[in-house]
Amino acid sequence: MSEVNFGSDGNFSHEQMIRKVNTHLANELGNLCQRTLSMVFKNCDKAIPANIQPFKEEDEALLTKARALRHTCGEAIANQSIHKYVAAMVSIIWDANKYIDVMEPWVLKKTDPERMATVLYVIMEVLRYAAILYQPLIPESANKILDQLTVPEDERTFDHLDTAIIKGNPISKPKGIFPRIDLESLRV
Repeated sequence: MSEVNFGSDGNFSHEQMIRKVNTHLANELGNLCQRTLSMVFKNCDKAIPANIQPFKEEDEALLTKARALRHTCGEAIANQSIHKYVAAMVSIIWDANKYIDVMEPWVLKKTDPERMATVLYVIMEVLRYAAILYQPLIPESANKILDQLTVPEDERTFDHLDTAIIKGNPISKPKGIFPRIDLESLRV
């Protein structure tokens, strides 16, 4: 869906699709989910962080980008530009990965546990936005993310984007959602 404008001709290749799955889903989204939820499980009493600090400028910047997705994705769908919808989703996950790399919650764990909890909460909130908006594209996988974030099934519609993830909710040990596909094993 990210490669071809709706209604236009395009080239499809299994190899390119697998590369996209491995890059955008397994490496970027899947890895972000796994490392964030693993840190929360191990360092936040197996629950969504409850004792968080007021958001800093960089936290608000990422959350603002996530909140803007509703409008961006809505426009893309209204214009039948699914590739733009996908691009917006890939972009927010890229931004969240950059944020976690800059914030280094694994370092904050030792120096400022409350800041670590805040950073992890921000990422979980971005993942909630992304998973809700990813449902039309990857429904089963998006719902697995929402399950791991403990988002109730009746709070997964676009109308619930304005709510927030419930602080203190217990989480289960995270499970991988997007296994990498070995391109070489598929070649004949």
